[in-house]
Amino acid sequence: MKVSYKWLKELVEFDWSPNELASRLTLAGLEVGDIQTNTHNWDKIVIGEILAINPHLRNPNLSVCQVNVGTHNLNIVCGANNIKVNDKVPVALLGAVLPNGQQIGEKEISGVRSFGMLCSERELNLGANTTEIMILDPNIKRGVSLFKGLDLEDYIIDIDLTPNRPDCLSVLGIAREIFALGGKKLKKISPRVKEVSQRASHHINVLLENKSDCPRYTARIIRNISIKNSPAWLVRKIEALGIRAINNIVDVTNYAMLELGHPLHAFDLVHFPTKKVLVRRGFPREKMRTLDGVERELSSNILLITNGDKPVAIAGIIGGEKSEVTDTTTEILLESACFNPKVIREGRIALGVVTEASQRFEKGTSPEAVSLTLDRAAQLIAETSGGEVLKGRVDNYPKPEKTKTIVLVPDRVNQLLGTELNSKSMASILKKLQFPVKPNGTLKVKIPFFRRDIFHYSDLVEEIARIHGYEKIPINQKAGGDFVTSLPSEEKFLRQLRNILVGSGFSEVVTNSFTSPKLQEDLEVRFHPLRLLNPLSEELSVLRRSLLPSLLSVIQWNQNRKEKNLRVFEAGKTYGKNPDGTMVEKSCLSLALTGNRFPRNWEGNEEKVDFFDLKGCWETLQENLELKPTQIEPDELKICEAGECFTLKHQDETLGTMGKVSAEYLEKFDIKEEVYFLEVEVEKLRQLQLKQKKFTPLPKFPPVERDLALVVDDEVYSAEIQKLILKNGGNLIEEVELFDIYRGDPVPPGKKSLAYSIRYRSNTKTLTDPEVDEIHKRIANELKQHFKAEIRS
Repeated sequence: MKVSYKWLKELVEFDWSPNELASRLTLAGLEVGDIQTNTHNWDKIVIGEILAINPHLRNPNLSVCQVNVGTHNLNIVCGANNIKVNDKVPVALLGAVLPNGQQIGEKEISGVRSFGMLCSERELNLGANTTEIMILDPNIKRGVSLFKGLDLEDYIIDIDLTPNRPDCLSVLGIAREIFALGGKKLKKISPRVKEVSQRASHHINVLLENKSDCPRYTARIIRNISIKNSPAWLVRKIEALGIRAINNIVDVTNYAMLELGHPLHAFDLVHFPTKKVLVRRGFPREKMRTLDGVERELSSNILLITNGDKPVAIAGIIGGEKSEVTDTTTEILLESACFNPKVIREGRIALGVVTEASQRFEKGTSPEAVSLTLDRAAQLIAETSGGEVLKGRVDNYPKPEKTKTIVLVPDRVNQLLGTELNSKSMASILKKLQFPVKPNGTLKVKIPFFRRDIFHYSDLVEEIARIHGYEKIPINQKAGGDFVTSLPSEEKFLRQLRNILVGSGFSEVVTNSFTSPKLQEDLEVRFHPLRLLNPLSEELSVLRRSLLPSLLSVIQWNQNRKEKNLRVFEAGKTYGKNPDGTMVEKSCLSLALTGNRFPRNWEGNEEKVDFFDLKGCWETLQENLELKPTQIEPDELKICEAGECFTLKHQDETLGTMGKVSAEYLEKFDIKEEVYFLEVEVEKLRQLQLKQKKFTPLPKFPPVERDLALVVDDEVYSAEIQKLILKNGGNLIEEVELFDIYRGDPVPPGKKSLAYSIRYRSNTKTLTDPEVDEIHKRIANELKQHFKAEIRS
């Protein structure tokens, strides 16, 4: 929320500098993110007085003005016809730079030298008038800087509001806070609307289809208006807060919204031929063109303002093009209403439109604010357009809101805060916040309509604490108890995972859950993708079903910047939809390796990472997490290279996938290097952690080790060989380790040589060589039979 320092000072008296005000607001919970000043250089834009206006000898559309700028006179050629002798006007001297970047220099215009420029409001960003010279107060002193003469110095304070404080989405809301924090006097805004005798209710009728969608709708009718540019003071105020000036009607509605926090809308009354305003939901396939020129398809999720038949606005979001106020408008229907935040949010999401009005309605507005804002806007429109306000409001308010009351017990408040405030101090704080209070031992507090965030006892205690000052609450040395809370087991496990991987040389990344549907096409995940209703772009239009595309995007980004040796991981959520329509959300861990195994060194050896580096990472995780035994089984997936794709399992349950990313899939990311990945479900891993650690006594008898080398087809997996060795060795095999793989002469093509180290040990005796040889021979025979293996000597 941006707010003007000068505008605040009009509503509440205070003596703090902008920086001091920012500090006080921040300490009270309204964090100030930035303070901006109108830093344009005004030194060479001064106030001049026109002494004479002479016709231009060569161009009848121009005149030559003699202008006094305090110390001397200047001849300035001008084309405006709204000036006269003795007028005070803004003069841009030679060397001046206007806010739009235009530099003023000596210039010959139709044969006459001009030594400056008379300026319009728009040229100075001080109003909307572009054709006429800005005429100043005749009492203002000539020769002084326009900046000083018009007191243009201001500071725009940008406040990062929390969603629960919609009351501060206005200048008045911030002024209330300043008053509570020590401001001296708060201005009460009490509009005085001059009405004519004709009654508005004779010309319009308001109907509500559903009072929960629109708790209150109020309207006024204003006739005989004149559409023109708004006064400079009004334009300066709204444009300083980021709203473009349009005309005196629209600008007033925006001004009232900024001042009081409640949005309004003005319709050209000619588009209400049936004299009926009906607030209803949209019909399927119903359409309307909105103010931004877009034809929008409506639905039952969208609330509409209609003229009894056709839509004229999307309630609380954006007006219709046909009913907008134009230069030919002479009478308007001025709307001030309260809409259901949920309905506005659904409509905004469906349409993909965010406006100043929708932001305020989504956060919640009060039906009680409707009439004040309507009357304030009606008053200003009558003053700026010369319009006539018809008598009375047309008001449909079927169920007036009841005032909520909360009873505070001062001793209880002090107990909660650790303070020693008396009931008078508490009542004073609450009254300054505009809470009516009745002290009677307890404090009976009425909640004002604009404080939509106050529901419970604790909310009022918080108000007392923040206005009293958190920094003033004493430290209580008597406080005791254990304030340390234990982490949930899921979070503990994730921390353990992260620590292991970081210790293994990996870097953690955090990526967007939104991704491109193209990157999800080849993922063989049994869940359907979840598409966003209102995506920021097609590249961010679905929720990810796997973390792998995100990691590959990170690798691509780094490799484009010459960082090619990468080990990255992410622990995050994946999403999907079951065939029956139910949603799925899972916590997953994904890691990826690419580039060289070791950093470059003086030896110059560059070894690329391969599948066994990935397998080693998995074994490190498995060992450090103390997981139950798992298996690596061959698999086939589109995103993996053939023969280098595996499924991780525990018994019959699939834990995840690991392997080499296919070159075809890497092309989508323009990655040329080989990438190896692993992705597992975190919760399934956590369930595999051993609940109790078991102690294994040190062996009493020595081991016997034998090596076994064999030649098998390339398609045979080492895991299958190891499984067969363990099966035939029984309880006497303690460990089987693959220590060598060889391809090449003299091993025939399509074959590979595998060498294993097998450790035998008995828990009851020392094994003899004949006993071990017998088992070793049996294993060799089984390998020959099952895999057609050739045993090498």
